[in-house]
Amino acid sequence: MHINFAALLLGLGADFAFQIANAARTPGDYLFATLLPEQNRFSYHVQSGTMTIRATMAGLAGMDSPYPPGGLIDSSKFAEQTAKIANQIPLNEQTLRQLQEIMLRLGASNAPTNDVILSNLLNFVQKVVVQPHMDTAEWLRGQALVFGELDWTFGDIHLEVDYNVPSGNMLTPRTGNDGYGGSASKFWTDERAARRILKRVRARIANPETIDMIRYNSANEVVTISENGSSIQIRRINSDGQFTNDAGDVITIISYDKEADVLDPANLAVPIKVPFMPTGKVLWVGDNVVDGFNVGVDQGSTIDPSANNRLGYTHIAPTVEGGGRPGRWANVFTPPHEPYQIVGRGVTNLLPVIEAPGKIVVGTTDMV
Repeated sequence: MHINFAALLLGLGADFAFQIANAARTPGDYLFATLLPEQNRFSYHVQSGTMTIRATMAGLAGMDSPYPPGGLIDSSKFAEQTAKIANQIPLNEQTLRQLQEIMLRLGASNAPTNDVILSNLLNFVQKVVVQPHMDTAEWLRGQALVFGELDWTFGDIHLEVDYNVPSGNMLTPRTGNDGYGGSASKFWTDERAARRILKRVRARIANPETIDMIRYNSANEVVTISENGSSIQIRRINSDGQFTNDAGDVITIISYDKEADVLDPANLAVPIKVPFMPTGKVLWVGDNVVDGFNVGVDQGSTIDPSANNRLGYTHIAPTVEGGGRPGRWANVFTPPHEPYQIVGRGVTNLLPVIEAPGKIVVGTTDMV
């Protein structure tokens, strides 16, 4: 039995896949998207520039004297091209055979068939074409936040971006006994360093394997107070096994275990798992408190509360394929002379943008 996808797609309209791609907002379980939320922009070029006038205390002035200067102007600029992410996937023969079997059975019972096929088609676009773009975006966000840069080679394409994270915020890598799993672990040393740098730690994020290494290493002298699927709370103990009296010795670490499949360059037939949060890393995130007046951004005396909940954004640019409209582009089509076949493809021009690199501290440790 032939399934005429060409006729079905014609009934859906040429733009339906594009609409699906952009209706699929980033799910809440993409943790790094809460720090760098996606924003559709009209430019292919990422240019995030800010000029902040920081308030300083007013000074003394003598009678009949000039006013003393006040305020300090800081300026920064981030300018990069977006990276083009693309994929093309055919609906494989095994799936086509299953659809044919479903069609035959439904046809035999005079049941409607188009709804079933269209439902599978929508799932194909969402899960197989669009989902990989969302996974890639999250992986890039993780690389930017954890390493302070992007250095990714895919095939013969190289993406390289430096986010200018202060060198002191990338803590000394801990190796050997000094590793978080070592006999002279420097985990608490790094915890105190992160607090000094950030002043206030909003979140700690690590891969579950890294967390387990920390919590089960006796040299770290911790016990687990509470645990759920997304975070654990640990508390430091002293030499006699009692809790310390320092409130700073009670911390919560967010456990981020999400991962995605990527083709192994050595064997394209076998996918490998890639975690969004690399092992051997702890990411400390500070509050991005707006402490100045941002030219062209702040309106009146009201500060946008969302500014304290993100470190930047993920720039989603337009696509040539989508006629210059901002957002992800996706479509499905039937190859010429093959109305029973279908192919899906998608494109995203994107780049994570970190606007507050000073609010990131990263610890690095050997894994044991």
